[in-house]
Amino acid sequence: MSQLAEERQKMIVERAGLNGGCVISELALEFGVSEMTIRRDLKHMEDRGLLIRVHGGAIATGAKFDQRLTANASAKGKAAKKLAEFIPTSGTIYLDGSTTMLNLIGSMKNCIDLQVVTNHTETFRRLSAHHGVEALLLGGRLDKRTDNLVGSLALRSIQALAFDAAFFSAWGLDDRIGPTEITLEDAEVKDLVASRSRKIYLAVDESQLGVTASASWHAEKEISVLATDLQPDDKRLQPYGKLFDKIV
Repeated sequence: MSQLAEERQKMIVERAGLNGGCVISELALEFGVSEMTIRRDLKHMEDRGLLIRVHGGAIATGAKFDQRLTANASAKGKAAKKLAEFIPTSGTIYLDGSTTMLNLIGSMKNCIDLQVVTNHTETFRRLSAHHGVEALLLGGRLDKRTDNLVGSLALRSIQALAFDAAFFSAWGLDDRIGPTEITLEDAEVKDLVASRSRKIYLAVDESQLGVTASASWHAEKEISVLATDLQPDDKRLQPYGKLFDKIV
């Protein structure tokens, strides 16, 4: 293997470790090589135990939940906390298993009788510590790539529920495709939750705008809100106005 390829693969591992994963199309564009070259890189690194390949990209083997908490932490917190005003004091809501949505848990202190459903064990644990909140954990298979509960049992659990609101983050947000995820399983769960929710709230930071992963899901609802770490009138958000009822 050439020195150039070794350096590229080292940078890919570092990028995946920082962000929790990487997307083939973005890596190819960044390094100026073909997607086939990136796929060979990822296979080589997976064989060495450095990455786990997923559809359309890869996830770092060491990119666990606690590590992802530190990536863009300030921007994630700023985006998520804009959604605090939309949390009801009672009813049933969904909170996805992202590190971004953890920032909302502290805003539930005044809840009276709120059921909060999630598919992540750490999110469930933190929710359970709040008075006035009844935390519910979806069943399902633990996806070690993301630490989320997914699969047929998770989907069957969701089908038994109806949500007043659902609060999500996403791997990326494209102005034409909408929100996307790096694993098909995560997208499948979010898509079904969104279809069973009266209102949809999505929080992403600036670094996720214009990013497209391989698995899409839909957040289109009569009432849907996008929150970012940018000012609502920032020109960079204009292309997303058609996807959401409101940007905050």
